[in-house]
Amino acid sequence: MELGPELSYYARELYRRLRHYTEKRRHGYRNRGTLEEAAESILAERADRGFEAGGHFYGVWPRDLCFSAPGLAAMGFDETVRKTGVWLLEQLSDVFYTDFHGEYNAATPGEGVDTFPALVILLAESGGLEGNTAVDTDALADLAALHRRKFFDEEDGVVTGNGSSWWDSAEGPREAYNTALLLAAIERLEAADIETTYTGHSTAVRDGLDRLWTGSYFAESRDSATLACDANVVPLYFGLVGDDRAERIATSLDRLETEAGLRMRDRPFSTDDVHLFFLLHTDYHYHVWPWNSFMYAIGLQRYGLEERARREVERVEGVLRPYGNFLEVLTVEGEPYVKRGYASAEDFTVAAALWTQYRRSYG
Repeated sequence: MELGPELSYYARELYRRLRHYTEKRRHGYRNRGTLEEAAESILAERADRGFEAGGHFYGVWPRDLCFSAPGLAAMGFDETVRKTGVWLLEQLSDVFYTDFHGEYNAATPGEGVDTFPALVILLAESGGLEGNTAVDTDALADLAALHRRKFFDEEDGVVTGNGSSWWDSAEGPREAYNTALLLAAIERLEAADIETTYTGHSTAVRDGLDRLWTGSYFAESRDSATLACDANVVPLYFGLVGDDRAERIATSLDRLETEAGLRMRDRPFSTDDVHLFFLLHTDYHYHVWPWNSFMYAIGLQRYGLEERARREVERVEGVLRPYGNFLEVLTVEGEPYVKRGYASAEDFTVAAALWTQYRRSYG
């Protein structure tokens, strides 16, 4: 019996995951030398293949690429990022895919709530919104309208929906993260004077994000005040808050610090909180993600919190340096996340790119 496209996709992904897990258990991670050597070689290889995510993730993920774009531009790959953005735009019509392979694309584990804003941001960072290299703005406007119909709560001004977001293990909406990312995208659409259903509504979306403010940090959603990095690191990274709120967020995130870097959430998800594919890994988005730490450090530097930024980067570098690679996820004990059939990806594009952005901007 022939499998349908969705089952075929998950069968391939499960096979790759298990093969990667077995390989890492037996042979460990590939050492590429110093972190600078690792970043340069990883990003150069990715530029030849459209910036796939890395490791056992063979596709291009817009959410990863939007955060990678400044570091890739610093390496001289901005034109390749722009061309990848054009290609992604051509793949989208009525479904917000998350994982793009060309011969097949997937919305895993649901439609990408962050696919549209991520695409706008990566295009903005690579010269794809203005001038003679601008993309088809009518296509962007169509996607904006579709995104608003599917995911935007008009009453509260919050991006909702149970689709896939950065934390794709989570079953529930990542409202603060998705609202912050949309706000960053709208600011770029407005700056480029591109007319969409969202253009001119950044104030309403900012008001929606403000509804999630607890007084010390952004709640992850209207239904959960749990302290989480995706809800708070992204606003810092994009400079979406004032200095006072930035200080309060950084002070709140202090309690997530470990010797290996910032853990992602105050507590792991329960089995009821995650998609089926993650039942054995409810702590996947609890441990330390190096690219989250580098993004956090860039955000801290933006607000003049240099010492906190330096401390965070040095902690994570200290863990990664013996491996000579940029890994996807580390345990809070400072080891690669390798457990119950899943092993952290290596050669992780977004981690290498954000590290490059940090080091080239702040030394």
